[in-house]
Amino acid sequence: MKTDSSRKPHAAQPSARRDDRGSSSDLPQDFESWFREHREPVYRYVRFRVATRELAEDITSDVFVKALRSLDHYDRRRAAPRTWLLRIARNAVTDHLRALRRRGYLQVSLDRAPDLVSQAPSQEERILREEQVRRLLNAAATLREADQEILSLRYGAGLKNAEIAETLGTSRNVAAVRVHRALVRLKAAVEAGNRREEQ
Repeated sequence: MKTDSSRKPHAAQPSARRDDRGSSSDLPQDFESWFREHREPVYRYVRFRVATRELAEDITSDVFVKALRSLDHYDRRRAAPRTWLLRIARNAVTDHLRALRRRGYLQVSLDRAPDLVSQAPSQEERILREEQVRRLLNAAATLREADQEILSLRYGAGLKNAEIAETLGTSRNVAAVRVHRALVRLKAAVEAGNRREEQ
């Protein structure tokens, strides 16, 4: 299952039902509609954390398979659907990075990220944007994992501070401060990278 909008999840479509967690309208009528609505922010969060588009697609597929298998345990009172899916994605990315560390591999810098710049209107703008994205992602790879995660939630998944707070189980103010501090450290890392390239 790819993140391409033309592809559809090949899992069974669970029907919504009424139970003690709320009315049947609180769950998606079918899992495919949930997939269509939330796959892009989940994919972009994962893509910001892993080295290749193919790996991001695989992990995103795994996230939705796990969500489908756990749908009976989803409780709308505890988390919005996107928050719940992103928590599954965070766990999947953490497991992947932990496995890399166990095998002695380092996370590969994203030197080329054409899938993150494909919306630029012209070839020249795509090249310029790809260079900017390359510098940003290489700088982000030097940050501590907590900073990488919060920047991925903010700029990968496109979450607002309140949504980040819900995803991380913290307050909106704490999320805002963490985003701000991570951006300060990212700016310093980009500047350090630029100085190294100029030498």
